[in-house]
Amino acid sequence: MVNFEYFIRHSGLKVLAMARLNPCEYSLVLYLLNTSASGLDEVITTEREMASLIGYSERDIREAASKLAERQIINIRVGDGTQPAHRQSLRIGVQYDTKEWALDFDEDVTSHDAIVFPFRRGQNLQIVETTEPPSDPSTWERVYHSYTEDRSLSELEKNKARLDAKILVDTHPVDQVLLMLRHFRDRIPTLSLLASSWQHYQEMFEDETQKVDLFGARQKHHELDDRFREAVLQTLERKDELDLSSEEVGVLEILVSHRHPRRQLFWAYQLKGRYPNLKEFFEENSKHMLPVTSSGIVVKKRPHQD
Repeated sequence: MVNFEYFIRHSGLKVLAMARLNPCEYSLVLYLLNTSASGLDEVITTEREMASLIGYSERDIREAASKLAERQIINIRVGDGTQPAHRQSLRIGVQYDTKEWALDFDEDVTSHDAIVFPFRRGQNLQIVETTEPPSDPSTWERVYHSYTEDRSLSELEKNKARLDAKILVDTHPVDQVLLMLRHFRDRIPTLSLLASSWQHYQEMFEDETQKVDLFGARQKHHELDDRFREAVLQTLERKDELDLSSEEVGVLEILVSHRHPRRQLFWAYQLKGRYPNLKEFFEENSKHMLPVTSSGIVVKKRPHQD
């Protein structure tokens, strides 16, 4: 069971999904993983017995087991070699360390690409985003859900709101529309009114927020992210000098490639004790991190009191 938990924690199922096995090979591996989840790391069986268990011919089982063993995805030990093949006892188990697997990915893809990197704090698991989210063709739905949240609308009103949401995202940046909805909330009775009175709401927003330059703020945010990434790269260049462990190097690689590096720094900082050779790095860069909630939302800082 310990080995199975290790396999799951290290994203073994995701790596398995990328392994491009044939149906019989997948069936054999999944059967072995199922027995492992039940507490049996290895199974003693025969080709005939395994064939009857997962519904393939003995020949299919023999070929699948041989290929999986060649790729070091499973381990096989044969019993009495003097017995006929169908009567030989086989001791089969999964190789739980996926780094040992011989995978046939494209040259620029490795099993590392399948892994979701967690930072653990106590019993809580925080997932790190590792890729850009796919573009959403239904951007208008974000506007629609933001508007209808906490509102009791009839079906007719909902249908009208869907149409108006599509019009809004066709004529204005979706982030600005969402910002208006969050700021004015109940002061926008319908999306149609927001669309037809956009300039009015825009002027009200600027007055109420003291003409905050939203795009300038975003640009500043990106500049700070890039500055922090540069600090991470400089530390990576000194990895031999700092005698960084593979785990410490991995943390830096996550930070430098993350879409929100200063948010991710917050999670890494919670476990800085695990990375003793990065002590200087954390001391110098902790000022850059953005504290976030467990859902990834940035914690807003309280305004300074005079």
